[in-house]
Amino acid sequence: MKDIFVREDIAKPENRVNLALFHLQMNEDFHIWFCSKLCIPTNSLIYPTKNLLGDRPDLAIKNNGTLLGYIEVELGDENQPQLSAYRKKYQTENSRVYSITGKSHHGSDLSLEEISEFLSERINNTPHSQAYLSMLYLRDLIDAYSDNTASNKRSAVSNEVLNSPVVSRLLEGLKNYAPDPDLKKAVPGRYYCDTIGKNGFSLRVYSHISTDSNKSVALLSISSGREYIMFQSVQKYRKYLDHKNPADVERFISFVQNTLRAPINALSETRRHNVPISIVTKNLDGLIEVIKPIL
Repeated sequence: MKDIFVREDIAKPENRVNLALFHLQMNEDFHIWFCSKLCIPTNSLIYPTKNLLGDRPDLAIKNNGTLLGYIEVELGDENQPQLSAYRKKYQTENSRVYSITGKSHHGSDLSLEEISEFLSERINNTPHSQAYLSMLYLRDLIDAYSDNTASNKRSAVSNEVLNSPVVSRLLEGLKNYAPDPDLKKAVPGRYYCDTIGKNGFSLRVYSHISTDSNKSVALLSISSGREYIMFQSVQKYRKYLDHKNPADVERFISFVQNTLRAPINALSETRRHNVPISIVTKNLDGLIEVIKPIL
């Protein structure tokens, strides 16, 4: 295959992830799962491609010599300008540009988070062999660098975000449940908010099964100042809020599904659904009331 690329700069973590994804396509179980997630034929070939029109998507997809598309991989969220440019140049009626991002809530075609979860499940049932080591290598690469987790830590929400219309109204409605400013983790009966990104916001509540240092789970989040609010899956809410009154949890879930029109019952556990801020703002008073009992 003459268009395979061999000059990867492996000093970059993203390129090491790309090569590990390419390498692991030799594992039949992983390759079949990977192709099924992208809805492409399982006998497709996936490999690093050479420069095209002055740029280079990360991976090419071919089936019996026919180009099916390209895959662009990011450790964090989508690089929208780059992805849009690739789609404008290379996407046709018969060829797609697929997106793989760090986290499931980014809403791309596939996430490194999902890949890591798949590998973790398979590693437990794979003998200590070359396949085992390859799975372990890719999983650990993802866990170390995906979504910039190697360098980013949760931090305080900026004043700009705290003073934004929807966040300020939300916190005003929950002022009787405000956290002690000296606390660095969630406690029962109080909300807790933090962020990873500069313009993000996460409203979190105590969860006794959480493995995070702040012992919490997000009820809702805003990512990088975007015009939507993210809600988690029904599975995750029920799992992480199992210490709460089940009727209160179900009332919250019902409000998100029916009033905010978010089909969170159809999500896998780690997925999230984006609801436009305009819809949340219109129903914010009702949302505050169903949040209070599960703080």
